Amino acid sequence: MIKDKVKSLHNSFGSKDIPIPIISVVVPTFNRANLLPRAISSILQQTFSNFELIIVDDGSTDNTVEVVKEFTDPRIIFLPLGKNYGGSYARNQGIKAASTELIAFLDSDDEWLPEKLALQIKQLQEADDPLATVIYCLGYECAEGQKKIPSLVLHEGDVFNHLLRGWLPPTTSLFMVKRSALLEVNGFDESLPSFQDYDLWLSLSAANNHFLAVNQPLIIRYFHDQQIRGNLIAKLKGLEIFNKKWGEIMKQRVGYIEYWKFISLKKSIIQLIQVGQAVEEGKRLKAFFYLISLLKHLPWSSNMIIKGIVLATLGNNGYRLFFLLKSKIIQSINGFKQYQY
Repeated sequence: MIKDKVKSLHNSFGSKDIPIPIISVVVPTFNRANLLPRAISSILQQTFSNFELIIVDDGSTDNTVEVVKEFTDPRIIFLPLGKNYGGSYARNQGIKAASTELIAFLDSDDEWLPEKLALQIKQLQEADDPLATVIYCLGYECAEGQKKIPSLVLHEGDVFNHLLRGWLPPTTSLFMVKRSALLEVNGFDESLPSFQDYDLWLSLSAANNHFLAVNQPLIIRYFHDQQIRGNLIAKLKGLEIFNKKWGEIMKQRVGYIEYWKFISLKKSIIQLIQVGQAVEEGKRLKAFFYLISLLKHLPWSSNMIIKGIVLATLGNNGYRLFFLLKSKIIQSINGFKQYQY
């Protein structure tokens, strides 16, 4: 039934008013009616306009349907799944529904800057690497009203070993991928409740797909309370499945030390979330227990230990205020240095 509905919507393309699209934009969403308009608007404001926008509603119970109906752009295809299957399934349905060879992803709580599609397709068209099927970019991160560009080394070509060592562009919203390459590796692994994007990039690079990069921030990624990063069960289960799938390959390709560093860092992040949740519940003793457990992941957990001490001592609000002030001080120092020179 979904296939028939999408086919009828695709039939409207190719008319005088709606040219045949070159890019399919896939936006999965679940109960983010309050955030979705920002994402949709950022897509419709792209300087490259020859695209179809597939919004996959993963069983939302809020007013997502009404929000989407407010946008009357004929390039929008609304694909309701009827119930909640999870992000990987929703993205895979969007990939299957797409009518083009190029797929660009945007999470429903993020937004693109106007030249995102234009610059990525230009880079892909001008590339002299016949194996290039994946292109990503830099992006801003926005939390507590503060916007910054996180540090990310740009790797191109064969990035498999870089990924195995823990290198990872932080969100699918950065990416555009050839549909044929995605279908070849069966898209996102639907058994993973987290680490889905990391797993996909590893699967693509293992299949000899090369990466390209645009050295420019073209998206804004937002951090907020609705995100799955706070879902500990999903994090722990996802890491367990991911480790079973890629752990031995990591050890063989990049060595045991790099493997243990990766696992320690991921577990440290999860335990820091546990510290925060214990503090929020008023269980300071439990928070300090999680904090002490971070010691077994040294030396790679040192940064998380410092954050954990601040969090367990000052609480969530104090933690946010501390790092907000720290960020402002660093920005002031950097600005003063630039002024000096």
